[in-house]
Amino acid sequence: MPAITRHVMPGFRPASLSILCCALLGLPAQAVPTPEYELEPVLGASSLVRPALLSGPGFQVDPHVEIRGYMARFTIDTALGPIQAESVEILGERIAELPALETLNAVSRSQAFVDAADASVTKTAHGLGQILRHPVQTLTGIPLGVARYFGKRLKRLGNQAQALSDRGAREFGSSGNPHPRGDGPMTQAREIDRAEALGNGSEGQSGWYADVGDEAGREVKRQLKYGQVRRELAERLGIDPYTSNPYLRERLDRLAWAGSGGHFAASAALGTIGGAGGLALSWSKQLNEVVWKLDPEQLREHNARRLRQFCHDNLLLRQFLRRGTFTPSLQTALIDALERLQPKAGGEALLELAMTAHSELEARYLVNALQLVGERLGERAKGGNLLTVGAGLAYDSVDGELVLPLPIDYLTWTGEVARFLDGEEFRGARKTVLINGTATLRSQQELTERGWNIVVDARKQHRDGLASRSE
Repeated sequence: MPAITRHVMPGFRPASLSILCCALLGLPAQAVPTPEYELEPVLGASSLVRPALLSGPGFQVDPHVEIRGYMARFTIDTALGPIQAESVEILGERIAELPALETLNAVSRSQAFVDAADASVTKTAHGLGQILRHPVQTLTGIPLGVARYFGKRLKRLGNQAQALSDRGAREFGSSGNPHPRGDGPMTQAREIDRAEALGNGSEGQSGWYADVGDEAGREVKRQLKYGQVRRELAERLGIDPYTSNPYLRERLDRLAWAGSGGHFAASAALGTIGGAGGLALSWSKQLNEVVWKLDPEQLREHNARRLRQFCHDNLLLRQFLRRGTFTPSLQTALIDALERLQPKAGGEALLELAMTAHSELEARYLVNALQLVGERLGERAKGGNLLTVGAGLAYDSVDGELVLPLPIDYLTWTGEVARFLDGEEFRGARKTVLINGTATLRSQQELTERGWNIVVDARKQHRDGLASRSE
């Protein structure tokens, strides 16, 4: 019996087993009520992704995948240890990063690196030698998926509801230093850059460098041009310099520290190891090259200039670029998608929604939502209005089509989905829902009854359409 409940197939209703049992026992099937909503299942990995992503040299994906918050939670077993991937998209990126990870691992074991680390790091920056002993944390607790985007209400940012005088005082106080505080004369130097130190641009996360704890250590890191070397290595490997892959981040950190000391040509060392180079970005999309070329401070300034055409709230704009969950790469991707859409209104509402994201997965959701709309509407997308519906995002196109992008892996008909879609905002006649993955039969039936035009596997359909036009 446990095996039956574990392997739930798409469209399978929990009541089906009971109905079958009643039939075998000769009992009337109507005695078993159909449940009002579905439970999120555990699926076979092969039902969600293509076989090439399930196993290969040096990795194996656990065949049992839990759907949580409409996203698939994968575990990748590698020679270095398990890696978690909280969506189909992240799974593809993690698999594509493996050649780069193998290359970095080989370089970091070389004698040249060990010698350089001793000379450049342990001796030059006292206390930073911990980089060779830093434990990698891979399990971060139970994932919540992206269920909160189906909430009935968006939790407003506190600063958006303040009085004008209060707001002006805060804006004045943060106009120079975005993290105003009175804890020392080198606070500004600390900001150059917390994003580089963390490796992914977000506050509140720990690493081996967090234990240094003094201003001198941060100043040494800045002078050693650690961030520049790190981005150069990432570009050579074709990976996101702000990747959240824990093993990849650690090895990038190691080589960047050694290379920034001048005793080790980190980028040149990659050329001595085969099997790397630009593979990681082939899974989904190419990074905007500015994330490699500009340091985080320059990238923020670059993105601020681009974002001002969609957001006239300077405080909100600065907070999004400085304090949010979005990595510099995801910030850039969000703005790229906005520039493609050219929405007439709704930029401030989008950033306010973005500021409530609690994880990389939630940040990716908003980026992918904008990209889905752009891919669906094409040139028709320009000039529409971005809408926040409850805690979710929708788009009102210029020709009257309401588009609801759902960049999720698996839509199950839950109570929160039903309540979300029964909102007044979705009572119009012309509306389309874009589901990046798939949906249960029950979900599709309920959507159809509510008048939705349904597009499942929306991104694949877009890619297939582009391929057919190019032939």
